[in-house]
Amino acid sequence: MDYYVAIASIIGIHALLGLSVYVVAISGQMSFGQQGFFAIGAYLAGMSTAMWGLGLVPALVLGALVAGAMGFVVGFPALRVRGLYLAIATFGFGEIVRLAFLNVRYTENIGGRVVGPNGAEGFRHVRYVYDRGFTGLHYLAVILVVLVVVVILFFLLERSKVGAKLRAVEEDETAAAMIGINVTRVKVVAFAAAAAVAGLGGGLFIHYSTYIDHDMVALPLAIASVTYPLLGGLGSFVGTLLGAIVLVGLTEGLRGLQGMREFVYGGLIILMMIFRPRGIVDEALVLRVKSWLSPRAPREPVQAP
Repeated sequence: MDYYVAIASIIGIHALLGLSVYVVAISGQMSFGQQGFFAIGAYLAGMSTAMWGLGLVPALVLGALVAGAMGFVVGFPALRVRGLYLAIATFGFGEIVRLAFLNVRYTENIGGRVVGPNGAEGFRHVRYVYDRGFTGLHYLAVILVVLVVVVILFFLLERSKVGAKLRAVEEDETAAAMIGINVTRVKVVAFAAAAAVAGLGGGLFIHYSTYIDHDMVALPLAIASVTYPLLGGLGSFVGTLLGAIVLVGLTEGLRGLQGMREFVYGGLIILMMIFRPRGIVDEALVLRVKSWLSPRAPREPVQAP
């Protein structure tokens, strides 16, 4: 039972990371640096509960807000480039964050334990959740509640004017600008929102694992976060959830391959780009589902003259 609870917890956390990439993707960009915002949210939320005495909810909110603010700051220079250059720039940001935490030492001795970011040794003993009697199942419920709230926000986003602007910018930036959409503002806001979601996932992760280090936010996490929406589909946020479920399950199934799993991820991306470039849940599938779900009005018989 504990094994399945652990898998479900990882799926919930990684779904948030995938949704952060999805937000950037539907604005016409692709980020390989969401693991950097994930790390910021994780370290800050961990310090908030383990060292500063905050509760879990304020810690998660603080980590998400700071990650979102960093996304807003990084968004302006990063989004001046496109395509491969943007991918390289965002991955470079993720590496800067990773190396920064590799060298940061900010620890306290609490209850005979060294708590706080401690360079290459990582950030240990973030036991706020388990010291208060939470079981794995209880914390899974917390993760699912957060995920449901975020999914509801995404549901509302896709049916709002902001969502329409994001799709318009993705489809054609020039045409979007010609009809009065501020393309730069839309992209930066999307980047900041995506960073906040990634930071929220990071905060949940460190309280689940009680530990994080620089290796956990390296290239494999960047590849996985991008694979979720690309495999699941960019037609709806539902595709990202599907991608996280499939790929985390596949990761467990391929655990014996160890480092070869990255090649499997890369192969899946290549195959999806060839055969279904918009993923499993693409726009065509979404339109078909909507047509099935919406009843058609019966045609009135034509009266003969």
